Amino acid sequence: MRSVRWVKVGAIALPLVLVMAFGRVSETVGPGATPNPAGHLAVASDSDNGKTVNLRIGDRLEVRLTSTYWTIAGSSNQQVLKAVGPVQVSPQSSGCVPGGGCGTVVAIFDVVGTGSAQVTASRTSCGEAMGCTGDQGSFRVTVQASA
Repeated sequence: MRSVRWVKVGAIALPLVLVMAFGRVSETVGPGATPNPAGHLAVASDSDNGKTVNLRIGDRLEVRLTSTYWTIAGSSNQQVLKAVGPVQVSPQSSGCVPGGGCGTVVAIFDVVGTGSAQVTASRTSCGEAMGCTGDQGSFRVTVQASA
């Protein structure tokens, strides 16, 4: 079993650990990701690829991928998981070779209904003049939403 890190609304960096069988959502909350007043914020990162996250209506999911080459496709089911604003691309300002793709891509979603939805992302480049091999070019996290 692995843990899910949550940030409770109104608490400052106070994680609540929830045990779940499918994996963990691990990463700290980034700027611009404000949880809904009634819910919690879960953050999925590169290491959560292929995992399932159990959320409730009113919760918020932040997908934070560490390469500017990622293109986040959005939610597969808008009646369950709805995007909050556009995808944010933040290139790293220094310490990166040109074409390295250093930086982050962030998409934020609200859980608005019960059911299942997936957030997917893809990329064809995995670094300076380096193509992706195997599953390096795809990302998927599944949300199981309940009331």
